[in-house]
Amino acid sequence: MLRFFLAAALVGLAAGAHAQTLSGRVTDAQTGEALPGATVFLPQLASGAATDADGRYTVALPGAGVYRVVVSFVGYTSRTEAVTVASGGTVYDVALQDSAVEAPVITVTARSGASDILTTPQSVAVITARELQREATGSPMDALEDVAGVRLLRTGPAVAKPVVRGLTAQRVLIVNDGVRQEGQGWGDEHGPEIGGADVDGIEVVRGPASLLYGSDALGGVIQTVQDDLFDLGAFGATAQVTGVSMAQSAAGQLRAGASGADWGAEARVGGLRAGQVRTPQALIPNTAQEQFTLSARAGRRFARGEVVAELGRFEQQLGLFEPEEADELGDLSRFEIGAPFQRVSHDRAVLRGETRLASGDRIEIIGAAQQNRRLEFEEADEAELSLRLTTGTLDARLHHRPIGRVFGTIGVSGMAQTNETLAEETLIPGGQTLNGAVYVAEQLILSRVTLDAGLRFDARSLDVDSAPDLGVEAQTRSYTALTGAIGAAYQPRTDLSFAANLGRAFRAPVLQELFGNGVHEGTLRFERGNADLTPEASLALDGTVRYFTPHVYLEAAAFVNRIDGYIYPLASGEIDDESGFEIFDFTQAQARLYGAEVRLDIHPHVLHGLGVHLQGDLTRSDNLDTDVPLPFVPPARLETVVEYSAERIGPARDVEVRFGPTFTASQTRPELPSEIPTDAYTTWDASLSAAFQASGATITPVLALDNLTDAAYVDPLSRYRPYGILSPGRSVRVSLRVAF
Repeated sequence: MLRFFLAAALVGLAAGAHAQTLSGRVTDAQTGEALPGATVFLPQLASGAATDADGRYTVALPGAGVYRVVVSFVGYTSRTEAVTVASGGTVYDVALQDSAVEAPVITVTARSGASDILTTPQSVAVITARELQREATGSPMDALEDVAGVRLLRTGPAVAKPVVRGLTAQRVLIVNDGVRQEGQGWGDEHGPEIGGADVDGIEVVRGPASLLYGSDALGGVIQTVQDDLFDLGAFGATAQVTGVSMAQSAAGQLRAGASGADWGAEARVGGLRAGQVRTPQALIPNTAQEQFTLSARAGRRFARGEVVAELGRFEQQLGLFEPEEADELGDLSRFEIGAPFQRVSHDRAVLRGETRLASGDRIEIIGAAQQNRRLEFEEADEAELSLRLTTGTLDARLHHRPIGRVFGTIGVSGMAQTNETLAEETLIPGGQTLNGAVYVAEQLILSRVTLDAGLRFDARSLDVDSAPDLGVEAQTRSYTALTGAIGAAYQPRTDLSFAANLGRAFRAPVLQELFGNGVHEGTLRFERGNADLTPEASLALDGTVRYFTPHVYLEAAAFVNRIDGYIYPLASGEIDDESGFEIFDFTQAQARLYGAEVRLDIHPHVLHGLGVHLQGDLTRSDNLDTDVPLPFVPPARLETVVEYSAERIGPARDVEVRFGPTFTASQTRPELPSEIPTDAYTTWDASLSAAFQASGATITPVLALDNLTDAAYVDPLSRYRPYGILSPGRSVRVSLRVAF
């Protein structure tokens, strides 16, 4: 990701001359030797340079001032600090220390542009491509389980919905490489329509982010990212296959592409087939799934900018397990998908462009069209439920040139969306949504302090179609919201920072919550909407401390989030006669969530190659109107990993061995009758990976063992929890990646 901004910057900077420069030399702190290929990056300008053979670099700047500078090199501790550039130029030499600790340096999700992690006011996590392969199952969302403060709400292995600090569904926004993912995500059980082949990394913002993303970013943002299209080089390809014993699943993906001085093109294809899931008890019937993805992108780079076009398709078919019909479904073969089942497709077209003006300003525009189709079948021949969601989005950002020590962005955002009900069964009415927004986000850089502030105004209209079956008349609803954030980061030393953020966010109610009236197969309940619902509004405060040395990385965060008008399904105590499901009514209350996360990586100097990783989280919640906890808030968790890594052992390079337990606390909440108590449990996991060179290809195998002791437990965030169904038992994962 850092190379993406660096390459884009070099093109723009070559187009004009600048009076001010930042130059210097990057060396090894122990030996004094030059570090060729090190990157010197200025996040606020999205510009930088790579060092030459002598470790020297020069970056042209639009003017004198104070700039955040990030200097990094593989295997060394990155250095981040504010540098004052005088008129005429400044020399900035950096000596980097070799490091046994790997930690993220740059994020593109927390601010309107690239940002260094140390001065980001919100809590952020970054999942790298290596971590994605280590956790490979076929779904990229599974890697989120290893992020403190993030869990997955599961309906079997096929559906994994992120839960961030106790919030999920429409309160956590999924962003697919800069474009908000607009699928049928209004249900708790609907997973993101993104395949593993289309993801090179994931970034997580924990906490409200409506300033940049608008409605739905109440609890946080999950963004999947791809590698820079213009950095592929001569033709290359990567193939990966993954097998998981728990569901006898097999997944594969293939990527091929190339780039030149001013162009790039790439195609990706992926597939997944998984059988019924095995637990320590037995197979869970009708949990098989199939998935297919196909995408392509091509771009052209010009003297002052670039244009990229993308197309993508996602297809999935998955069985829906109904505990009441478990005996009938038990006759299915291992890979057979029986009724009821879902069939999901998602098409996506994106056109993005960026240009640098002679004035030093930078304009970024992203337009996207998406169409999501969801079919639910009670029998194999005809869909009882058919929903089609068509969405167009347009986002434009002006990243203005520095004004003194102030850097910032002015943005506008628009969305037009149509929801259609096409089959006989009507779960929700059709409707059209229009949303427009304008926002400004500014950043003041001082020598040791970085201040962030911004405001956003959203206006939304919802035109609801008449639905006689639901008793809904045609109507129009309008919503407006003023949101914003103010944050600060204090960096007393180059390896230490303290950050705090106060943010206000909102979420407009969706059609299902307002007007739904029927059986929702995925949630295993009958849902009744509430036409009197109003938008949710939250006010959240969080603080983060980060400490980064060659042998220690520490990040600890604490938060409190107050939500006015929290929307949730409340069990009515009634049973729907036809389906046998309990009836839930959507209602609202005042709510509060609070908690903390911690991550600690230690690689003692005296134990070369050995390291210990600790991370944990704790979230608590209150329905302030009823004095009971909120649903889908997970219990406390602590993950411990002992790691051995080596640059080379014989022919193997980048060897990594990991082993350790994850402790999950018990959860007993009698105030929520839909949740059965869950006992505390411990799972032990292990993995081994390495890289080999053969005939010009890099071969990376990964062997992982999950739940080594075959522990029998009920996942607190499983949709099968009310029925006491155990989570998967011992499982072997094998992944093989070949890059050539």
